[in-house]
Amino acid sequence: MYKSIDPSEYHVLHPRPVYLVVSRSSSGLLNVMSASWVTPVSDEPFLIALSIWKGSLTYQYIRETGEFTINIPSDKHVDLVYRAGSVSGREVDKIAQLGLKTVKSSVIETPGLEDMLGFLECKVVKEVEVGESSLFIAEVKAIHVMGEVYTKYGWDLYKAKILLHHCGRGFTTPSRLLLAQR
Repeated sequence: MYKSIDPSEYHVLHPRPVYLVVSRSSSGLLNVMSASWVTPVSDEPFLIALSIWKGSLTYQYIRETGEFTINIPSDKHVDLVYRAGSVSGREVDKIAQLGLKTVKSSVIETPGLEDMLGFLECKVVKEVEVGESSLFIAEVKAIHVMGEVYTKYGWDLYKAKILLHHCGRGFTTPSRLLLAQR
């Protein structure tokens, strides 16, 4: 039997992949934040949508430069991901505080993060205001993955252990790939 819950309970759509978004100011300052509101929206060209609260430093930096990277953490990054989403980049240098090392991007100026499963280089093509947030539609300009965990079916879920955000401090991982019959 179904039960009704409050329509504002967005966690009904979780667990979902959580990412570390790196943004860069026009003067070159970097920020990192955790985000699970990321989704592909087009194949050709490959476009993704990223929802960001308008009051955040990430929002400010993306508006300034029009670019960002989406970094894909694994289960070993759970504490780092939680901390990156629990403090404001306006108060501390999160890249330094979290001990993150950057990787030069091949197309954009904003770097990726070392030791991730991979990262996407993204350029904003459109911004749509949605309530307290903005939805950045961005074209993926380059993709970098750890080759030993990526296969013809995408991530090898026995090795990749992609981190999913469940709710609050709760995280999980996918455990196996199921292939549908034709």
